[in-house]
Amino acid sequence: MGGDWVAIDFETANYWPGSICSVGMTAVADGEVAGRFATYVEPPGGGGFASYNISIHGITPTLVQGAPSWPEALEQILAFVDGRPLVAHNAAFDLGALRAACHETASLCPELRYACSLVVARRTWKLLAYRLPFVAEAAGVAMEGQHHDAQSDADAAARVMLAAMDAHGVNSLDDLLGKLQIRYGSHNAVSGSWSTCRRRAYEKRPSIPQANQNADSEGMFFGRYVCITGTLGSMTRSEAQERLAAVGGQATPGVSRKTDILVVGTPDPSRFVPGMALSAKHRKARDLLDAGHDIEVLSEAEFLEQLSLSTSASRLDAEAALSRPCVSDA
Repeated sequence: MGGDWVAIDFETANYWPGSICSVGMTAVADGEVAGRFATYVEPPGGGGFASYNISIHGITPTLVQGAPSWPEALEQILAFVDGRPLVAHNAAFDLGALRAACHETASLCPELRYACSLVVARRTWKLLAYRLPFVAEAAGVAMEGQHHDAQSDADAAARVMLAAMDAHGVNSLDDLLGKLQIRYGSHNAVSGSWSTCRRRAYEKRPSIPQANQNADSEGMFFGRYVCITGTLGSMTRSEAQERLAAVGGQATPGVSRKTDILVVGTPDPSRFVPGMALSAKHRKARDLLDAGHDIEVLSEAEFLEQLSLSTSASRLDAEAALSRPCVSDA
């Protein structure tokens, strides 16, 4: 398989995307793993470690003592990458982390081309969820370490992309993206502009489905206007809107005074300007909240939990209706 590229994964110390505390990279050359690099990083930003993040990846302040600063780590990363394209699973997160860390430390954000194995996976395997462990299993890739170990995740992302190449009968990253009509994401170091890795817009965007008025009226989303911002790791936005409509919720393309709920996925770095911490939709929701409007903000995990509860309730209502005897007035 021709073409050289590098899979990369970052882990962060707290909620701020630039608080990088670990990086893992896996180089691929001619279809084979050709090298690895991993290091802890002294997280920029001064926010310390959040207990939630520690529970996810196990990295503590003690482990990063004496680790390279972000500018030092960036120099090591760029030397290893050596101008090759990057691959990341949910690249919006990883490239957003890199961008935020560079801005915080006044480091020059490098020229980049990157592809997202999450975007590729959605065009390759039909799954209920597209988190890296599920995609790896579907691709027949054994994760050799724990999920959220940066090196293990970089290895898995690399092997997932190689499996996708096999599945589509191509032998290079360029050919894979071309066949799936996916464009590289990029960063222009001169202009500072970003473009995101996504499917090329050659087909009409699907219309937003209408809410099911016969769904369970006790469900959280029934009769409420819901906007989604950022990238969801578990499903596409269209799939989320379909599932939302099935339980009586009405998806909307933007935040307005009618919005009841904002679901927050992973922000897209191409839509941010330096120093921005929230998406435009999230900022507008915050402004409306400050003005006294009642808008609830849900994480993707909270959205999925409530969606599952609403779906189960609607199914039970339907089964109960079917079990009732049908009585004719005739």
